[in-house]
Amino acid sequence: MYVRLEDSSMVKCYRLDEVAIIETGEIVPKKKYFSKRGSPFISAKFLKQLILNGKIAELPKIDRTYEKYFKCTTVPAKTIILTKTNLNATNKQVYQCEEEVWIAKDLIAIIPDESIILSDYLYHFLNWYRVNKEWYHLHQISLKIPNVEIQYSMVQILNKVQHLINNKDFLLTQIDGLPQYFHHFSVPIEGHAKNVCHGFNQVQHLYNLLLYRIFKGELVKDIQETDFFKTFSIQ
Repeated sequence: MYVRLEDSSMVKCYRLDEVAIIETGEIVPKKKYFSKRGSPFISAKFLKQLILNGKIAELPKIDRTYEKYFKCTTVPAKTIILTKTNLNATNKQVYQCEEEVWIAKDLIAIIPDESIILSDYLYHFLNWYRVNKEWYHLHQISLKIPNVEIQYSMVQILNKVQHLINNKDFLLTQIDGLPQYFHHFSVPIEGHAKNVCHGFNQVQHLYNLLLYRIFKGELVKDIQETDFFKTFSIQ
């Protein structure tokens, strides 16, 4: 670990394996060990489905009473899960657990030490960061980490922006259906729909820009010089 000399109280630099436990899944259990109760089981196949629909209740489950019969990895809530492949892709699969889950051998689990790095902060970092080598090089990733209070303020903004992006398709579908209810105003409404679509594109650009500035350390300077979180807020 090393400290930025310009402001040691604001930002510190760590390797990822200094602030998180990095684990991989093990073998996939036989079908007979799955049950209707227990913790969800996630493999790369199910991870893609889970990111798309968020329906963790639909995943297969494993009861802990079967744990002695096979090797499998459980990870706690707030763990970040990634696939071992396509880590350099812009559409790589990153998921933040909301509960304890079992993971298969084709996944990586990153369990943050939240006294140093918040799970939400790490989640957005891993969405932004491109791993140009094999997954095991995750251990050597260097992160610039502000104190927890600043991380919390940053992720409040990132979470709200990402929530808008995640709901883009639903909201646009609702807007596209409005002309059928306002026959005399269909043309103006269609024009507004195009503006809203453009607005969502701007939101995506804003999210990408925020990720870049936060994880390159540029935003910390703004925070030092201004009351940033009061001037930049999303209601």
